Amino acid sequence: MFESPTRNHFTIVLERAGAVIAFMLVLVGNDLKDVGWEIFTLDYYRSLWHMAVYEGKKSVLIGLLIFAGLAWYLYISVRYWKRTTFYIDGVDFVYERKTMFRASSRLPIQNIAVVNVERNIFERLIGTAKVKIDLNSSRTANSTDFKFVLREQQALELKEKLMTIKQTLTGEETAGEEEPEQEPRQQVAFFTVAEALRHKILFMPVIQMLVTLTALFVLPQLRLSGDYNMSRLWYLLIVAVVGWLFSLVSGTLNLGNYKIERDSRMIYISCGVLNQRHYVFETEKINAVLVRKPLLARMFGLASIDLAVVGLGNERNETTHLSLVTDKQQIETILRACVPEFDCSEPPHRCHGLNIVWPLLRAFLVGGGTYLALFQVYLDAYIFALIAFAVALLGAILEFCACDFAMDEHIVRYTGGIFNKLTGVFKYGDVQSMEIRTNLFYRLFGIGRLHFAVLGASSVRKHKTGLFPVKGFEEASARMVAHEDNVLLGKYGAS
Repeated sequence: MFESPTRNHFTIVLERAGAVIAFMLVLVGNDLKDVGWEIFTLDYYRSLWHMAVYEGKKSVLIGLLIFAGLAWYLYISVRYWKRTTFYIDGVDFVYERKTMFRASSRLPIQNIAVVNVERNIFERLIGTAKVKIDLNSSRTANSTDFKFVLREQQALELKEKLMTIKQTLTGEETAGEEEPEQEPRQQVAFFTVAEALRHKILFMPVIQMLVTLTALFVLPQLRLSGDYNMSRLWYLLIVAVVGWLFSLVSGTLNLGNYKIERDSRMIYISCGVLNQRHYVFETEKINAVLVRKPLLARMFGLASIDLAVVGLGNERNETTHLSLVTDKQQIETILRACVPEFDCSEPPHRCHGLNIVWPLLRAFLVGGGTYLALFQVYLDAYIFALIAFAVALLGAILEFCACDFAMDEHIVRYTGGIFNKLTGVFKYGDVQSMEIRTNLFYRLFGIGRLHFAVLGASSVRKHKTGLFPVKGFEEASARMVAHEDNVLLGKYGAS
């Protein structure tokens, strides 16, 4: 199967032009109500054209142009479906699009990073599925390379065939090495819909929400003069709450029934109650492991795990998670089962004492700026300034206490963040670019910051450490450059 050119399922036309078709049906329905079945005759459109051109009725002309544009877009979508094919040629995947803007791609299947299978509600109703193929490429790391809509069984067979060929090619490359024993596919963890809801709630931006509510509803009540009409703000609050609830419910349904499985080479992630998603990728394609602890989760001793993998989380509604929010024991279990090689054997080093200077200065600026913005309008402006300063000071202390850095012969690890704590773990060979940034003041103390990037979605791609001795960064940089698979740019820059 798939050795000969294969088209998408025809419903790709509905997915590409669904809104256009719906709008055209509304137009046709309105006209059908007014003029009856005459709308389907050629004379009807001749009369419209005569009214538009010879009688000067601009509204009719605009309507005809809109209808013609919609019809043209529908024609283009049908043509795209008819003239776009793909097939498997030995160890290559071939994609061809013979439309006005022709495209032809032949890529080694071994270069495929992730194969995802998704099914939204519409696709589940008609028995189709969407296959997304992502290459291990920095140029397209933030977007999906190929998308196809197929019958559900076909989609699953395409995914299995691609991954089987990929595993076979990997096995041939390592034929001279000692092969690890093939492990059966086993479940690592499972998160229910209720646990997905907990995950979404604990990831809420608490500080931003409190600042917004204070600015909109608390400050207006304390003005020195003038009556403030709060009724218009209640409407805004209701709209915001409804929007937040919708986002919470949709996000929960997208992450519900979250299951993690793995075998000796692959990790399998499936999630979604209504819109179902399935991700499959090799463990060697993992470029970074990120343990996140947002403010609310930290209060309950919980954390989640994200991965930097090309094709994971690079589109709306896709996730970069390996694990949802859970307790420390299960986090360690998942890390040992899925990414045991991402473990730094050396203890972390604390950041330089000057790392607290800018956060402290920022706290004073926040407090002072708050007072200057409010003192002419509010009698107790200093109270709000003190609260803002206290929150910023707490953030400065948390940022300083959380900041550390460690490295051994294979791994570099850092921890940072203000209210949302992040621990990133990377292999030297997976770092794509690095830069040690310092300035005249920092050079007096021999310190700087390390900025580096890995392949992955935009939310997990770029990273920076706190202030640490430059000599340690130079050692890490040398190990990165020395790695045989590395493509690095090591340099000094001004911060």
